[in-house]
Amino acid sequence: MNYGVEQKGEVAAMSTESSKERELSFDIRRTVILGAFMKEWGMPEYRVILTKPERGAHVEIYYFPAIDNNDAARFATVGLSSTLRSNGQPAGTEWMMALPHDLGGESADRIFSYVCDVLAHHIEAAPDSRTPRVMGESELAPAGWSAKALLLDELRGESEELEEIKIGNEVVQVIWAVPVTGQEAALILQEGVEAFDSYMAGIEYSIIDPRRP
Repeated sequence: MNYGVEQKGEVAAMSTESSKERELSFDIRRTVILGAFMKEWGMPEYRVILTKPERGAHVEIYYFPAIDNNDAARFATVGLSSTLRSNGQPAGTEWMMALPHDLGGESADRIFSYVCDVLAHHIEAAPDSRTPRVMGESELAPAGWSAKALLLDELRGESEELEEIKIGNEVVQVIWAVPVTGQEAALILQEGVEAFDSYMAGIEYSIIDPRRP
């Protein structure tokens, strides 16, 4: 899908005069959204940047490590909301993925790679950002995870202040990207998210644990 990935905070150069207004707009967006995330989760450890210059796509993904073993680690986007889909419509949302403190046995770099892959697919293939939405099992998911599908749903388990973030007159919704198993994805598609919630309430594994059976 011809998306480029830049590692650990190297911002893509914008060299033309016509890009300066776009650059300022993104700086404001980053300030507001990243500030809201940092208020809740502290300082991010690092980021990667997903770009597609011919589309004007520039999405930054930040890693917020867990404070301790009882806390969740989080990966969150900044800039997805202003990225145009293949149909020309802005995505209008940002993603947050919560994982156990050990990232489900994977490295942060591996998670970044996976998130970039599913983001690129979502931007190109999804017609809109309505939730809930299920992305089927993918070989791009980390090998050690049993949860190789993805549920996009309304944000849960976080501060209500993060559910919608205002940027001027724009309201950006933060949605939850939840790794789910193939069985769970089928349950959601057949019976709805409420059935999935009931199922999760009856098992001993956390919803953010991607290694649950």
